[in-house]
Amino acid sequence: MTVEFKVKVLAKETIRPSSPTPDRLKNFKLSIFDQLTPILYTSVLLFYASDASTSSRHPLSRLKSSLSKVLARFYPLAGRIRDNLYIDCDDVGAEFVEAIVNCPLSHVLDSPCPALLRKLLPIDTESPDASAGRLLLVQANTFGCGGLAVGVCVSHKIADASTLSTFIKGWSAAALLGQVDAGIEIPPLDTASAQFPPLVELAATSPMVVLPKVRCTTRRYVLDPAEITPLAVSEAVPEPTRVEAVVALMWRCVARASRKNYPGQRSLLSQAVNLRGRLPELLPETTLGNFVGGFQVEIAPWAEESQIELKKLVTDMREAKREYFANYTPRLSGGGASCMAIVEAAAKFGMLINSGAVDFYNCSSWCGFGLYEAADFGWGRPAWVSLAGVEYKNSIVLVDARDGDAVEVWLTLSEADMDALDADEELLRFATLNPSVPCSSIP
Repeated sequence: MTVEFKVKVLAKETIRPSSPTPDRLKNFKLSIFDQLTPILYTSVLLFYASDASTSSRHPLSRLKSSLSKVLARFYPLAGRIRDNLYIDCDDVGAEFVEAIVNCPLSHVLDSPCPALLRKLLPIDTESPDASAGRLLLVQANTFGCGGLAVGVCVSHKIADASTLSTFIKGWSAAALLGQVDAGIEIPPLDTASAQFPPLVELAATSPMVVLPKVRCTTRRYVLDPAEITPLAVSEAVPEPTRVEAVVALMWRCVARASRKNYPGQRSLLSQAVNLRGRLPELLPETTLGNFVGGFQVEIAPWAEESQIELKKLVTDMREAKREYFANYTPRLSGGGASCMAIVEAAAKFGMLINSGAVDFYNCSSWCGFGLYEAADFGWGRPAWVSLAGVEYKNSIVLVDARDGDAVEVWLTLSEADMDALDADEELLRFATLNPSVPCSSIP
């Protein structure tokens, strides 16, 4: 049973870089990918058990001092976006919020509620401040038992999920080892804008992609890919990935639920992909900024049940991904032609998602970023790495579970579609709805 809890903010503090940003770095250009990114915050919650967090006598002091150190290396996060063209790196700093929660951590982990988890974040993820205010905000929530939840929000205008992961790895290295770059390669921060410079004509335009916000429900499911992957095997795809298998299952189930409410509607899945290792000039995975593309796959409105079986969907997804990398990414070699290709792709994506003519699902995977291994600030691995509820319709996000084998799926649908999904026997067979975070995962 979900337990309501209250969060009380005790203090807010500005954390500035430990050393001033040099004058030659004060004007940090956005890349065209950054310019076209929707206005919202990329966020994550890191939970630490009581015996872990209290092993450090001053956990919040450690977080603050190491945050100051890492901001000196990730200096754009301490600045402000100007005109959707550049960041004024004036060292105005990040916001650090201290809060207390009126219950033990176990009450949250026993029955995590996506909507309530938003209370543990320092700002609404949909806030327009993502393009006009602070680019980085942190909220340290201390529970009655001594447990700790660290909510991190970084403007999506400068950070995708990969960048957020890189930042947390640098931050935890600064806390644990005293060195931001320990164990990770961080290329020059302007790598993105040097290769894909911003377009002045995009400065005053409205965002091309506006994610639909309606009355939604977010639910968390945990699945074992080992149970699903064998059903997705085919001659065309003899070795489906666990992400492909899980995404195909979720899409099949939600499309079936939506058909009950909107018969005859096309179902379109857009799967986000990390472009860093796919560009003509390969970039390190730790390159900062937004390097996300996406390929689309469709279920026709007349498709019979046999035409949307897992192996068929995975085959279609694999083929769409192959065509995307073969036809689109070679055009992204840098320069004006590349910028126009990126703008065209964003415009097409925006038209699809906002047209209302299709049942559009936006899917992304955070699997493989290694946050459990990286987010050690001196009191061990997190007991849980989680997202929170969002208000964007038809969102599917995959996250690694702590054991490294299971996958958590954070699904946001309209209330009507979620009600229809509740009766889906296939989903109930493979997915556990919002299980407790196992006690064995807490050190």
